[in-house]
Amino acid sequence: MNFPPQNFEQLRKLVTMLRQGDVDLPMGKKSFHALEAMIDDADVVAMSNIVELGKKTHLSSASITRLAKLLGYEGFQQFQLVFKKKSKTANSFYSDGVKRLLSQEVVSPKQLLMQQGEAIIQNVDETIAQLDNAELSKATDLLAKKNRIHIFAYRHTAAIANILRYGLALLRPNVQMLVQEAHGVAIALGQLKKDDLLVVIGSSPYSNVTLKIASIAKKQQCQILAITDSKLSPLNELATAALTIPSSKHFYTNSLVTNCFVIEGLLSLTALALGNTAVNHLKHHEQLLSQLEVSS
Repeated sequence: MNFPPQNFEQLRKLVTMLRQGDVDLPMGKKSFHALEAMIDDADVVAMSNIVELGKKTHLSSASITRLAKLLGYEGFQQFQLVFKKKSKTANSFYSDGVKRLLSQEVVSPKQLLMQQGEAIIQNVDETIAQLDNAELSKATDLLAKKNRIHIFAYRHTAAIANILRYGLALLRPNVQMLVQEAHGVAIALGQLKKDDLLVVIGSSPYSNVTLKIASIAKKQQCQILAITDSKLSPLNELATAALTIPSSKHFYTNSLVTNCFVIEGLLSLTALALGNTAVNHLKHHEQLLSQLEVSS
């Protein structure tokens, strides 16, 4: 970890590493909790002067300055600049991905697919190697036993959320997307009950919408299953169980192939855990398809 962190993402990762004990800094609990609050609401830091921020984080101006210097910054202004840049700078994640493709040596269409295929195989192998049996079992148990399950993903990972919802709804009742069309996020969050399960799917660059939904759901005492890309993902901090699927960089956005593979494996594990309950639920589904005269 470089000091000072050069951008918000580096600063966020440092906070996660401090929380996990991977980095040791002489920082008191009060200052650390204030730093966590700043990371959770970056816009407040970007728009506040040091006195206003002190009132919001319950730290003195001198304590905020000491915190900034402890992190390697010259003072509050340089520290605040990281938050201001986050608020003003457009994310170049997708355009950078295409630039990466353009910078590669020109190959034939088939060769490009072969290169991407090799990258996917490597990513699947790496993912399987680092997946933990205990965490897989915990995730399976949550999917099989929780009374109500809600699933949320944003942007392109919504495709994976739909695969999970459809496959899980074939096996058991009470499975739904958190935000249904024509319903607002706040309305959906208001329907979450204590001990429901919320499955959140997200990879870097992490959506503020996904993070805030997971945070609010946890405050409402929901269980959280996170499917994300790194052990340093902010979703892990909120999760009851978490599955880490590293992203392959062969595509101009995060590849979903490995995610789909893991989701299908997770659904198979859930079917095994449910046993005859899953079989009976599927038979009922097949009967309904027959009544509708729709091929199963």
